[in-house]
Amino acid sequence: MVSCAGNDADSCKVPDSGSRAALSDERLVEWSMKGDEEAFRMLYERYRRRVFATVRRIVRNREEAQDVTQEVFAKLYRSLSRWDSGRAKFSTWLFRLATNHAIDTWRSSRHRVELSLEGEGTYGGPGRPFQYHNKMIFHAERALERKERIAEIRRFVNGLPPLQRRVFLLRHFQGFKLNEIAQSEGHKLATVKTSLYRATQHLRRRLHAMNGFSETDLMPAT
Repeated sequence: MVSCAGNDADSCKVPDSGSRAALSDERLVEWSMKGDEEAFRMLYERYRRRVFATVRRIVRNREEAQDVTQEVFAKLYRSLSRWDSGRAKFSTWLFRLATNHAIDTWRSSRHRVELSLEGEGTYGGPGRPFQYHNKMIFHAERALERKERIAEIRRFVNGLPPLQRRVFLLRHFQGFKLNEIAQSEGHKLATVKTSLYRATQHLRRRLHAMNGFSETDLMPAT
């Protein structure tokens, strides 16, 4: 626990459970940075459900969302000193951290937007007519072409400015509403709309230059 001396010692003590709802995020962060585990646990209890809900909408898997939520709070604990209360509310800063970490996890996991050749036109197995073999090859070639296009799309998306990239992914791949993105990112709704428009226009120009591109390629595979 935090130790304090002098007349202000009582103000440094973490109140009992009956008073926790009145504690400010600023005070809990201050105590947490001084090594008070109980203060950080209060922050965890205050925000864990909302962080989990945000993360789950992005990674789309309950078990993975639980793991990512724990990673977010571990990252939060190491990053508390980076929070600037003059620039953003603690909750806004935390949800931005959670969103960014969840997006990074989603992009690097098996849930990334890509097609598996195994799922396209596989051979019907024993007893199926052999003429299906040609159809299997045709579908495999088409799947490979689409996979290559998706790799190009991913490269274009990764090349967007950070805010445009996050807004585009949250809107088109995670289905967030624009006001939800604005709240998560800590920006005005107008800023989010402008970022989404610029990202979409940039990608549309780049993608239309690709042979065989269809705008349905922007949508995640299901």
